[in-house]
Amino acid sequence: MVGLSYTTQKSVVIRSWRLGALYYAIVGVVLSYVGWYLVYLKHGYQLRSQAVGNIGLKIKGQAVLRDAATGLETVYDANDLVIYEPSGFFVATALMTTLQARGRCPGMDDDEACTEDASICRAGAFSASGRMTGACVDAGGSSGEKRCEIEGWCPGEPEDDRVNVLENVGNFTVFTRISVEFPGIPNKKGDGNLLWTNLNGTEPTMGWNLWTLNDLLASGGMRVEDIAKKGWDGRLDVQFDCDLDRGIESCAPKTPYKVRQVTDSEINTLSKGYNIRWVSAHNVGEPAPMQGVTYNQTGNSKDVRLLVKGYGPRIRFAVDGVGRKFDVLALSTTVGAGVAFLGIASLVVNAVMMYGSGKKSKQYENWLFAEFNDDSYGATENNS
Repeated sequence: MVGLSYTTQKSVVIRSWRLGALYYAIVGVVLSYVGWYLVYLKHGYQLRSQAVGNIGLKIKGQAVLRDAATGLETVYDANDLVIYEPSGFFVATALMTTLQARGRCPGMDDDEACTEDASICRAGAFSASGRMTGACVDAGGSSGEKRCEIEGWCPGEPEDDRVNVLENVGNFTVFTRISVEFPGIPNKKGDGNLLWTNLNGTEPTMGWNLWTLNDLLASGGMRVEDIAKKGWDGRLDVQFDCDLDRGIESCAPKTPYKVRQVTDSEINTLSKGYNIRWVSAHNVGEPAPMQGVTYNQTGNSKDVRLLVKGYGPRIRFAVDGVGRKFDVLALSTTVGAGVAFLGIASLVVNAVMMYGSGKKSKQYENWLFAEFNDDSYGATENNS
């Protein structure tokens, strides 16, 4: 049928040292790339498994808070100052406490100032300090300022934080219990994935699974004193790159660990540092009488709480990395993909022959390409 044709490969041997040298030089480069770079340097002979881990934390220590005005010292332990979260913790390095009881008092927020306009105090409306009663009352002191009266916990927190720094928090110890699994890489028994842990027989070892808060902060170039009054939000990456062909015993995270700040303090203008509020105790002590504050009385007692605002470092741990183990399929895939690059050698040499050989280019073209007509009289070659 007219218009239909079939193309087959034609082998042509061209005895040219120039083209031969170019061809085998390119082949050598490709083989070096496959063998040295893809297989050896990039571990193309190994199956890669993304590390999946979890971290358990236990923090211990004792600290003391010294009241600058009275000289009174109060001893705290880690249970008072540490708040755990998934794979992380917050530890207070400075405190501000407010003893409060339910009642009525002037609001402490700037939006509750009513000196110029008492109409902003709308009964039943909620504000930053509580629920407004509708009254505009003296804020106390000699300034003559007035605030909307609220129902809630009284007195409110002062607008200006008056914090007291804790001593010895930097010596708190942080015990890290790290477990990492490598999905797709079976353990010796074949009944699950390969697992690594730093428990070391649950024996705490400094620099391995036990650290001080000073150590962790120092890895990021900081001291407890630098962040004690404002707090700090940081992250610690536990990085793995394990050659499991050497055995799980050779696997370990990259140390020393290094903490880094989560947000750039120069860019983040909304909130600097880090702080958390919590209620330390209920029905302890008696809030001091204050001007404009009325406490609710139930029998002979009041509903009292100690509100604590703590500043300090928040550190979250994240496990990342890979485990690598020899795998025939991975090696075959890498080598197969690399061998495909050998076609580049023929492509480059053909291009040099066709377009970079001057007067010989036409002769090379005739050698490489030929057209034949297959009819009833036999196959005849078309010469152009």
